[in-house]
Amino acid sequence: MSEMTKNMGTKGMLVYNRLKTDILDNKYPPGTDMVERKLCDIYEVSRSTIRHALSALCAEGILENKQGKGIAVPEYRIEDILEVYDLVGVLQVYAIETSLSGYTSNNDKKLKEINEKAKEYLDKGDLAERMNWDIMFHEAIVDFAHNKHLKMLFELMVNHKRRFDVTSFDDPEHAKETLEQHIKIYEALCKRDVEVAVKEMNEHTDYIKKYYIDKLINKRHNIS
Repeated sequence: MSEMTKNMGTKGMLVYNRLKTDILDNKYPPGTDMVERKLCDIYEVSRSTIRHALSALCAEGILENKQGKGIAVPEYRIEDILEVYDLVGVLQVYAIETSLSGYTSNNDKKLKEINEKAKEYLDKGDLAERMNWDIMFHEAIVDFAHNKHLKMLFELMVNHKRRFDVTSFDDPEHAKETLEQHIKIYEALCKRDVEVAVKEMNEHTDYIKKYYIDKLINKRHNIS
């Protein structure tokens, strides 16, 4: 929780969380102007409450304050994809390198269960829920490092990552490929092979990064 959100109060936090979720779920597509008056009507709160929520989301980089033009949902940019996934990759590699030697069968069991759940929802065709389990896989790897600062940074990156993830919900082949990569990472972790686990994680991160850049370049990133 940031310093800005600590002082919001219960109603402010509720609005902040609802607005944040709606942005990450693409209810407000890239380029949408966040007009305070309209948001007050939608969320049924005062202008000051909306303003505090918008300020906090700007501070997190989820919204963009364009000088003289107001606040808007950022457009998808190649540099954003590169920055987010480069950092996501670095954080996960650090987590593996610093914690793999301490893994137990419980760690293996948790990752296996997450992958099984992801496959279950992939088979059902529920790609949105599959993505939730995809994120849990990566969060678990970071959690295993027991580093609160690492976890805080990763959670921030996950918020940015979700803006890209939501554009892949119409692509089961991508979901299948991603799960297969997760299984390879899991197998390397089970063997406690740091070198192979890091290699598989880096290849996975590069794949995801290239996938979203391709969608952006070919204008396939918007949801109809």
